[in-house]
This record gives sequence, structure tokens and C-alpha cells, in this order.
Amino acid sequence: MTQKEIARTLNITQATVSLALKGSERISPAVREAVCKLAAEAGYQPNLASQMLRRKRANVIGAIFPRLTSLFYAELFQEIQQALQPHGFMLYLAPARKPEELHEVIGNLRRMCVAGVIAFAPENLEPLMELKKSGIAVVLYGGDRRFDAGISQVLPDRYSASLELMRRLIASGRRRPVFFGLRLSPELRVRAYTDAMREAGLTPEYLPLPHTKNNLPMEEAYETMRQYLSSNPDTDAVFAYNDELAIAAKRAIIDSGRSIPRDIALTGFDNIQSGAYLTPSLTTVEQPCSRIAQALIAELLATLADPAHADFVSVPCSVIIRESA
Repeated sequence: MTQKEIARTLNITQATVSLALKGSERISPAVREAVCKLAAEAGYQPNLASQMLRRKRANVIGAIFPRLTSLFYAELFQEIQQALQPHGFMLYLAPARKPEELHEVIGNLRRMCVAGVIAFAPENLEPLMELKKSGIAVVLYGGDRRFDAGISQVLPDRYSASLELMRRLIASGRRRPVFFGLRLSPELRVRAYTDAMREAGLTPEYLPLPHTKNNLPMEEAYETMRQYLSSNPDTDAVFAYNDELAIAAKRAIIDSGRSIPRDIALTGFDNIQSGAYLTPSLTTVEQPCSRIAQALIAELLATLADPAHADFVSVPCSVIIRESA
């Protein structure tokens, strides 16, 4: 139901409805109560996109992320776009692959007069804090911890799911699991791996990828794992940073003459669609894209309606057990 329809139903002007919904004392308490009651019953939602246009802001939400080639992010962007559409907003993808690119990207979004920004949480929050102070709604996605910076944050609980996955591996008898990743400490997956290993009295083993210009370094991942297995024949499990690295590791494990999961258990992270169709199918952790997107948009809309809004939302992740571990 729109403000116009509320006005027609109550036989009052649309201007009266608008003032009543804002709690204006220019409108009598009885009329305010009637308007708010009808709006609540009808599920009325303010048209924030129209409000942004009146404030000379585009009905565009910028998304600042470091890697646009990730299959997980591709699915997440699709879910965010779908969640934005009913509210009249469009999504604009703005990659910032390096920390020094963030200032340039933010400058471009300012010039575009975007209404809001969803940003992968960087190490330095200052540029995004300044962006919010300038009147642009900002919501953080992810990060390696909870930030208390006056900006809403949506953080998938990667730690708890990763800890559960590692405990399962260790309980199954694995004693030489290695963490295979794009980045190491202090990422939540790495923390969980380290805590589980130390909890079991085992020595953590880390295998980081070398710095590469590629966003999806499958060839480098394969070669790195192949060399590691050659030098570390006792390895009996691999916990990969994401499913794409797990797929590269799978090829290296097979080419080394080992069997999955008999010789080496293999796990990934993200639950990309192709993982279920591998042989053996990939054990992984699911980050629920739809729930994450809904949480991001809810926080964004709340910040657009109230610039002082700031909240923390934790989204549970779940372990998906398949054949590889």
C-alpha cells in the first residue's frame, strides 16, 4: 500500500499521511494513530529510492569487494541485486583489489552520488567511516572480527563452522591436516583451524599461496599443493580456504598417486554448486548467500532511514558433509 492509497482510504490528503508517518505534531494524535495503524496492517514500506532522488542521490548502491571472479561472490552479488530490486535500487560493482585502490573507488562512488555502499570490511575503516559521515549509508560485510565503529556489519560465523569441520577431521583420525589458503592470520578460518589443532595437541601446518596477479590462481594453487605433498608425504588432510582452491588441491592429490578420502581427506569452504558434482563430492562449509544478502539489505535500508543506525548481525554457517572427508 502506498501513501496515496492510505490517504484515499482514510479520506485525508497524502501530505497529511506523510507528516503522520514522520510523527509530526502538526497532525492530531487521532489521525497519526489511524494512519500508522493502517500502514502497519497493510505492510507499508517507505519508498527509500524516491527519497534518495529527492535528496539528489542516485538510486544506486555501490558494492566494494576485492575479488569479482570468485564464484561465491558472484552468487552473493546476484542475491544482493535481487534483494535490492523491490526497494527500487540498482547494484553497482566497484572492485578494490588493493588497499590503496579503496580511496579511488570511494571517490568514484561519491561522484556518482550513490545512496549507499556495501563494502567488504578492509583493514582500515577510516575511509568508510568518513563516507558515512558525509551522508552515504554504509554497511560492512565480513571481516576478521566484530568492529565497533558506528557502522553496521554483517559477519558470517565462519569461525564456528570451521571449528566444527576441523574437529570432525581430527575425530576421524587425521593427525596431519594442513590449512591451504589465499591469506592466513588473522582470518577466522585460520583461527578456527589453529584452535582445533592446538586443542587436540597437534602442530598446525600452513600452506599459503605465493603472491599472484591472478584473482583465481588455480594453476598456482595446483603447483603449490603438488610441491607441498612431495615434501610432506605424511599429510592426511587438507582444509582449503575456499572450494576453488580445494578443486585445485584435489587435482594435485590425485596426480600424486593418493586417494581421497582414504589417504587424504579434503575440505573446502563456500559450498559452490560444482562441489557437489565432483568425484568424490566435496565436504565444505556453506555461507548462506540469501540470508547474508537479506541481512545486508536490511541493515542498508535501516541506515538509509536513520543515518545514526549501526548494528552487528552474525549469520550462521553450516558444515556440509560429503564424500571427500
